[in-house]
Amino acid sequence: MFIQLTRLVTRALELIIVACLALMALLVFGNVVLRYGFDSGIAVSEELARLLFVWLVLLGAILASRQHAHIGFDTLVKSLPPKWKKTAIAFTGTLMLGACVVFVIGGWQQTVINLDNSYPVLGISYAWLHGSAIVFGVGMCISITFNIWDALTQPHTPEELSMTLNLGERIEAEIEHVARHQKKELEQ
Repeated sequence: MFIQLTRLVTRALELIIVACLALMALLVFGNVVLRYGFDSGIAVSEELARLLFVWLVLLGAILASRQHAHIGFDTLVKSLPPKWKKTAIAFTGTLMLGACVVFVIGGWQQTVINLDNSYPVLGISYAWLHGSAIVFGVGMCISITFNIWDALTQPHTPEELSMTLNLGERIEAEIEHVARHQKKELEQ
């Protein structure tokens, strides 16, 4: 049940990120065409694109955490025996959870401070900007907690006990996933 929920949330994050990126591209490209071609522009384009970019980056960080796609230095951890790998994962995860708490507290404080301040052109509160830190902090807390729980309670090979995967490993895993999915479809 929980695994299914994480897959659903992961898919929702992917769709939101794609929508943000598409809207940003449309706004910025459209504004460039309007400025150079017609000597006009979309007034809200810059502010909205900037706001969407902040949300895109922070939601992307949550997604990257869930997929173990963040850059990391794991040379030491990879050389440890499994018991100590798990200890290192729990320790670093705890430090990251502390940083997430700072994001949530700071984001909350900035959101409250900026409730009455609004974007000049968009007219919406700056709380939408600073609220992204709250969503990021909570989302990362959930992702990191799940990663720690998974590392400590589920059976893993020593190679799997890493919180980062290099690009080659991620591509191979995705190829295997797609192949399994296609095989299932062919069997049906």
